[in-house]
Amino acid sequence: MRILYLSQYYSPEFGAAAARARSMSRWLARFGHEVTVVTTLPNYLLETIPEPYRGKRWMQEEMDGVQVYRAWLYTSSKRDNWRRMANYLSFMLSSWWHGRGLPGPFDVVIASSPPLFLGLTGVALARRFRVPLVFDVRDMWPEIAVKQGIIKSGSLMERTWRAMADFTYDRSAAIVPVTTGIKQDMIARGLSPEKISLVHNGVDLEQIQENAHDLRNELGLGEKFVALFAGLIGVMQEVSVIVNAALLLKDHPNIQFLIVGDGVERDKIAKRLQTLQLKSVTLLPRQPRERMPHFLNTADVCLATLSNAGASDAVPLKMLEGWAYRKPVIITSSGVGAQLTTTWEAGLATPPGDARALADAILTLEADRALLKRMGENGRRCIEEKLNREALARAMEQVLTGVTKQK
Repeated sequence: MRILYLSQYYSPEFGAAAARARSMSRWLARFGHEVTVVTTLPNYLLETIPEPYRGKRWMQEEMDGVQVYRAWLYTSSKRDNWRRMANYLSFMLSSWWHGRGLPGPFDVVIASSPPLFLGLTGVALARRFRVPLVFDVRDMWPEIAVKQGIIKSGSLMERTWRAMADFTYDRSAAIVPVTTGIKQDMIARGLSPEKISLVHNGVDLEQIQENAHDLRNELGLGEKFVALFAGLIGVMQEVSVIVNAALLLKDHPNIQFLIVGDGVERDKIAKRLQTLQLKSVTLLPRQPRERMPHFLNTADVCLATLSNAGASDAVPLKMLEGWAYRKPVIITSSGVGAQLTTTWEAGLATPPGDARALADAILTLEADRALLKRMGENGRRCIEEKLNREALARAMEQVLTGVTKQK
């Protein structure tokens, strides 16, 4: 098959969206398909644009046997809703403008959402090349925006986005949600179950470096019990609950928290830590990708904190990566991620925002190293048997093959 893959996020950017897009396209190329990706010039969660991409409006490169075309989009250091909207809309337009001129031919188009606007580009390019569209949905919009309080239910913006989503769903040959919760919400919304194919997020086990040395000496951790949070520090992640748990455990000098990452809430967390003078919490900036295996091998347990608002369907990538490195996970959720954790006995689930419960869960695992190891091995087994990117790419391949045969 000749596949056109649209994703606003792609390596060398960070996060679950970029990891899914690159891994999926890489494996599809490994399976013998011709994969062309249209994405942005790297900017998301990067302090500076890498040198090879600076000053460009449109460029082509090859990664992992995949032809990657990068289009311009609007970016700003300020992160209000209007600038975020301009960011999404600019890539919707630039990806369509440049995508329509690609040589083709293609057999199928994949559009990855969010942002929801990229679905419109997918519809336009699928029509341009007269091929079916597969809509890959990582979060349902506008539903999640309403839950998070970004837009009001019943507002003009909510109704506009809902119409946009319906337009894209109706014109998609297949819709691919990443969690069972999103799939159920889609069916409740009235979408045909026959049109929906679940393909989870996962981990590319070829990228796991279990032999990478840990950072205990470098960070002065010694034999302390290390609880690691590594990733986006945003509103949905509610990292403040980690600080609150650390405050409750301040009389346990053998427990150390590592918070590694960046995001809109990082400055707030940094200021609070400075006020509290908590020695048991180490806050580090976002690290280069090649350093992350060292941090994961340093951890005894990984933390995946989520807020109540709009996070019930979330299965954080940091949770899956922790399991890939045989680390148990404590997730603050009552949704899909918590269900997965308890089903596989790969960690502990605590209520969102409950610092006391999080602290108690850390004490439980710190006191029972046999349980700690068993849960870590269970997590690894979950990745190998259920959430291995290679197998998930095969599932996506079946969806693509199905829609091209229908055409």
